[in-house]
Amino acid sequence: MTQQQLWNDDILREIFSHLASTTFPFSKADRPCLAALSCCVRASKVLSEPAIDVLWREIDSLAVLLSVLSPPLVKAENKHQRTFALAGDISTASYARFHFYAKRVRRLVHRAERDRVQPAVLAALHAHSDGQPLLPNLRALFWCQRTPPDVLEILPLVSSFLQELCIAEIGVQGAPVPPTTVQPSNGFAFGRFIHALSGAAPRLETLTLSGNIHSSSILCVSELKQLKALSIINFAQHGFGAGYLPVLRSCAALSHLREFGINLTTDEAFSAASLDAPSNENQLERDFDGFHSLRSLRVHGSLSLVSRFLSHVSSAELSSFGAFVPRPDRWEDYRSCLDTLCTRFASSLRAVRISGSWTGNLASLVRPMDVLAPLLRLPQLEEVCIISGTAVALSLTADDALTLAKAWPRLQEFKLLYLPVPAALPIDALSAFATHCPRLRTLWLASVDLRGVGLRDLDACPASDHALQHIWLTGDVAAADVGLAARFVDKMFPRVDARPVELPWHPGQNAEKWESLLTALREVKAARLAARA
Repeated sequence: MTQQQLWNDDILREIFSHLASTTFPFSKADRPCLAALSCCVRASKVLSEPAIDVLWREIDSLAVLLSVLSPPLVKAENKHQRTFALAGDISTASYARFHFYAKRVRRLVHRAERDRVQPAVLAALHAHSDGQPLLPNLRALFWCQRTPPDVLEILPLVSSFLQELCIAEIGVQGAPVPPTTVQPSNGFAFGRFIHALSGAAPRLETLTLSGNIHSSSILCVSELKQLKALSIINFAQHGFGAGYLPVLRSCAALSHLREFGINLTTDEAFSAASLDAPSNENQLERDFDGFHSLRSLRVHGSLSLVSRFLSHVSSAELSSFGAFVPRPDRWEDYRSCLDTLCTRFASSLRAVRISGSWTGNLASLVRPMDVLAPLLRLPQLEEVCIISGTAVALSLTADDALTLAKAWPRLQEFKLLYLPVPAALPIDALSAFATHCPRLRTLWLASVDLRGVGLRDLDACPASDHALQHIWLTGDVAAADVGLAARFVDKMFPRVDARPVELPWHPGQNAEKWESLLTALREVKAARLAARA
């Protein structure tokens, strides 16, 4: 092939890439694009090769690829599942047709509970490939299991180029996947599969495991030396039990690990009672240390456990922290967790996100500044998100808003949602963020007194050319004050995108009232621009 032809193929692939789906897995909206690519494949020999490359680059079921084997592949279908099996031998010509498309696949999503492929199908194809990977150029694989042994069917697909692997619904039929789950045909247990990945996928950088996971199944994860991102989402009722600490040690041994996510549960090995008791396991926990290169941490669990876990993270580069608190904690635990973060990672931390609730009632309301106080010591923070749908606290004041804005001059995203009692922050107090946070692009607040907008002086509110793009102020605004509230927002943040967007649930949210304010804001912006013209 001449250099000119290669150049033309590159241009065609670029053009066809714009026809490719923008979502993956595909949706009904992607069908016209896929149909257009299919037409290009059949249009001419010149278009065929680059169009096939793009069309088969991503497939959302292994069944799509196996369909080229029919016959000898046969399909049995019921209301909930399709099952694929062999009715005869795979001929050399059939395998060549399969390989013609398989070598082009870069990303694959397969849901085994929807499209069940009999193990004999993959075994027969693997025999034709002389032991080589069935998808030799696969970069990303998302595999949703039907039964625990399904994970063993992944191995024939794995190529040395695989960089991302996600295995979902591990052990969903009940108990966690036991370490002795073995398929007689190849003798691999789930743990041995993880062990095999170190040789089969030396470039693997991202691994996500979710389901009812037994701790001994993933103790060898430390053998995946190049792993940079690891998420372990364990739905088992009691977590990893006594195997919790060995799991953490295994993960901490990954010297290249940059991103880590795990759910922390009230396991006995990590409970307060266990920590107080003199035992070998307790001593091992105190001696445990690691995660030296971690930059992003996401955890799920009580904040006391989260704080305890943070004491084992030795990275000097942790820049992003996120936590989901499943049950209400004391507000003191929130502050303690933030204090631990600020003490250990003061020089590197840039983003803090916590979603959950704290205990309290109208008789013992906490000041939000008491919770956020440790973060005020970190002027380099770029993102602060504390989101709760049920926690109650006092409202921010104008002085609080000014203190926060001055404390974080590099702030790009600020979300502070809870149930303020009462919402008393004057709307024009938001001008503090316009003055002191020039990089701020997203602002969500629940403390703004929208009902009292009519009592504020618009002329006294300082004008700004701030580049804030997204704003959400929970609460109700009186119909008579909607226009005034819009003018306040436009005066402080004239570049706000006033188009409606999907917002999370919050008890203070009034979608109809907020939509009316956005409509008024669009009208105010249009009038301002028309006046300039």
